[in-house]
Amino acid sequence: MKMRSAFLVLTLVLAGCGVGRVGTPPSVFDLGADLRPALQLPARAPIALAYTSVPALSDTGIIWRVGDSAAPKSYATYRWASSPSDLVRQRLTERLSRQGPVLGERVNGQTPQLQVQLQQFEQVFAPDGASSQGRVVLQAVLVNGHKVLGQTRIAVQAPAPTQDAAGGVAALRQATDDAADQLAQWLATALPSAG
Repeated sequence: MKMRSAFLVLTLVLAGCGVGRVGTPPSVFDLGADLRPALQLPARAPIALAYTSVPALSDTGIIWRVGDSAAPKSYATYRWASSPSDLVRQRLTERLSRQGPVLGERVNGQTPQLQVQLQQFEQVFAPDGASSQGRVVLQAVLVNGHKVLGQTRIAVQAPAPTQDAAGGVAALRQATDDAADQLAQWLATALPSAG
């Protein structure tokens, strides 16, 4: 009887070791500090930023796919600190603010509005898996009142230094900064300077 009781106690103790245990928490990434030098562009008048993204970019998953596959996936143990939509909006605001004020909404009907949609933000692997790149695609339309002043599509690819989630994050960081700089350059030609 004592042997049976000891066995039962041992079984319960071993079973209890797994109770409440959870998997390793995911590694969390963001776009890091914006340390890139400012572009040498003229100061511009204030703009209002109206920003949206495709629905897939409102989650915190780090998206990857192979080539032009229609089957995107997310890394199981790696996440963004916030949704890609939020991270890119923050970076665009930071970088565009270097040339002039970026407002959350129009102050009046004379304030030009920059409508930006984030359409792609993912790590794309070559079919053989030997290389990958971060891809960022923005669609931008500049309006003033009911008049369209211009529109552009910015598609940027940056090579990943390693073929994993960390490499994808580094590539997407570079691609986001490149896309923001291209948007700033386009705005410099589409809008009159502040001075």
